Amino acid sequence: MTGHHHRADEGTDAPAPESAYAAALGPVAENTAVTRLQSALRHDGEYPRASLEREFRLRRAALADRLALRSGDEHDATEAARTACELLAFDLADGRFVLGPAGPSSAVWEASARPYARQEYERWAQLTDGGRDALVGEAGDR
Repeated sequence: MTGHHHRADEGTDAPAPESAYAAALGPVAENTAVTRLQSALRHDGEYPRASLEREFRLRRAALADRLALRSGDEHDATEAARTACELLAFDLADGRFVLGPAGPSSAVWEASARPYARQEYERWAQLTDGGRDALVGEAGDR
């Protein structure tokens, strides 16, 4: 894959954004979760670093994709493509966390990595209720 392409859905069976992000937290709550994950990555914690980094990359790519879809802005589309490519590269290097049917080395992602982020987010959200399972744990810790 060369560069950060902006075509979001071409030639894939990835879920439509409405389906992929159906269980997602609202943008503000999701941004807070991404910021917390980023902060946790800067410190040694109780979670395995690779799984924490994967969740950070996945949620950041999904949030950037959602923002780009909503705004239609070229800068936002470029950021969404960049973060999706970073997720794809992470999964190519360490495929332990891949959830979707088409892996990161599939040729279907050559046109755009954004559908890959959608595929992975949709599967992750099904397993975690869109990240709400972590919020329940945090609320119980207070």
